[in-house]
Amino acid sequence: MLPQSIIDKILAKYGKERIFSADCAPLGSAIGISETTVKRMFGLVGADSKERNRTPHNSTMDILAKWLGYESHEALLNDVGEGSYTSEFTSLESIKVAELAEGTQIRLSYHPSRVIVMTYLGNFEFQVDESTNSKLIAGDRLKITHLILNQELIAGDVVRDGISLGAYRGAKDGGLISLEIVG
Repeated sequence: MLPQSIIDKILAKYGKERIFSADCAPLGSAIGISETTVKRMFGLVGADSKERNRTPHNSTMDILAKWLGYESHEALLNDVGEGSYTSEFTSLESIKVAELAEGTQIRLSYHPSRVIVMTYLGNFEFQVDESTNSKLIAGDRLKITHLILNQELIAGDVVRDGISLGAYRGAKDGGLISLEIVG
């Protein structure tokens, strides 16, 4: 869902005080985005839907910003006080790594079709057991402090065959889509 300040700008330009589901297709057409994206941006998807709190892609925000008369989405965000220096409180679904028992197995997935199963070794270290369509491979050891649904997978260090490969960023487009303890 978008910040209220941006929603107010959209409503003002569109000439409505409120958006209903029936407005989403014509509004999306006017902006150049899909009806479903408009529903997500206005919070008109189910309250339990994971899509409700999903942040729109940068490309979608650029289209919206240009429709509103801004050069980029960064300019829009800065104008409404939602730029990169702002903060928010939010509820996050996560696995608290610090509270895991050694030997706990985690399964996570992200787009496109990437699945990783890993075992917690203690001291924020995991070993990859299985990897599908990922640059990580079985046997890799990862340093991970946070596992948060809908956020990127960040490993501070990846060690393969005793050699550090450096930090790793996965799930950059949309974040982790599933995160579960499996054993």
